[in-house]
Amino acid sequence: INLLKDLQEEFNLSYLFIAHDLSVVEHISDRVAVMYLGHIAELAPTEQLFEDPKHPYTQSLLSAIPDPDPKTRDKERVVLEGDVPSPIDPPSGCPFHTRCPARYEPCDSVEPKRTETEDGRIVRCHLYDPEYAPSDPSVVEDLPNPPTIEDIEAGEEADTTSDVSLADD
Repeated sequence: INLLKDLQEEFNLSYLFIAHDLSVVEHISDRVAVMYLGHIAELAPTEQLFEDPKHPYTQSLLSAIPDPDPKTRDKERVVLEGDVPSPIDPPSGCPFHTRCPARYEPCDSVEPKRTETEDGRIVRCHLYDPEYAPSDPSVVEDLPNPPTIEDIEAGEEADTTSDVSLADD
């Protein structure tokens, strides 16, 4: 992995690096796309994504990383319940809604749009879409990093025509 990183820096290379080991992803990547059932759930610069995850699935993934520091080991975990749906027969609406700790009414039937947040990342979640943002704050109470008013108000449908990595997933 260090050789790949050295080559990347020396020759200004780009990689499409697919992995499940998030520490390796954080080490080698400049930008990360988190996917669930074949859909991009969140796309952000690596540092932003690891410091301030927005999508509930990203939050659950990052909360599962073991923390070797006993002083910070008490971080809040997002524990997903239920089984992963079949990618052959995905659920209607949001692909993540069957396991999401912040599931609410539009998630069951409306597929979320790719929404660009104030800081420029792409999140595919109704929580960040001004059209569907929840009015009940209890919807996000189980998330360690709930959306802010600024996140919701700044949300706009992402322009997918200018970036190959955002092509219709």
